[in-house]
Amino acid sequence: MTEQEIFKEKANDGYTVCFVKDCPLKEQCLHFLVGQLVPATKSTYRCVNPHYQDVATESCSLFRDRKKVKFAKGMKHIFNADMPRKVEPFVRLKIMSKHCRTYYYEYRRGERLIPPAVQEEIRGFFREAGWNEEVHFDSYVDEYEW
Repeated sequence: MTEQEIFKEKANDGYTVCFVKDCPLKEQCLHFLVGQLVPATKSTYRCVNPHYQDVATESCSLFRDRKKVKFAKGMKHIFNADMPRKVEPFVRLKIMSKHCRTYYYEYRRGERLIPPAVQEEIRGFFREAGWNEEVHFDSYVDEYEW
């Protein structure tokens, strides 16, 4: 699927769009790029408020970069036999308390992709539990961080 097709699908699925033409970040922002593909047959859509505090500035808090990032997919093999027994329950409970039980199991099964920031957070939980070896997720995929 091409980038254009992916953006068009997002435009049809109700992704929040932006139409601020004088924004310095518009050429790299997913909200603006998807907004250019909203079909004329749609009478309503979700849109960024152009009057919001930092919209159309270099430091726009709603900016979503069009560059793909490396998401982790799955955690079924993240715990290994070499780890002390206390590591697994500690890390599992930390993830559940920070994100929720449902997210933990969706992350584990690979049903919910794990963003880079959450991957680092999980690695931090392992270090906090005393495990300083490399942490490997099941696989990785490059995807837009919508």
